[in-house]
Amino acid sequence: MTSAPDLAPQQRATYREVLANRRFRLLFVTRTLTVTADSLRIMTLSVLVFATTGSPLLSALTFGVGFLPQLAGLLYLGSLADRARPRRLVTAGYGLQCAAAAVMRVAHLPVDAVLVLIAAVASRSRAAGVCGKHGYVDSPTVATR
Repeated sequence: MTSAPDLAPQQRATYREVLANRRFRLLFVTRTLTVTADSLRIMTLSVLVFATTGSPLLSALTFGVGFLPQLAGLLYLGSLADRARPRRLVTAGYGLQCAAAAVMRVAHLPVDAVLVLIAAVASRSRAAGVCGKHGYVDSPTVATR
């Protein structure tokens, strides 16, 4: 196993050097797209719930239900980031999000079912986000064989 070249404390990596690594660039782009899609999904669902029900409370609940279960997911499923294979865990998390989006698109679910589905996906996929966020998936600083 080879390690990354030693850098002097004053020498820092530039954006060009970091983004030159194909694996990091792929991870960066997919993470950026995921964060953007999650934000748009929550915002769109909040507006849709408000348009459907006219209730600001349900709209606010819809917005919060996408983020609050992440805390529970981190508390109870955070150890998966240490125990499971990171690449498989990240792929499963993104697959779960994709499947939930497809279910919400195809089946016209009632508001309470959408809230439960969003909460379940947010709590389960957070462990995958921990792996991707902290770079556990083939860190670009570690040379591979």
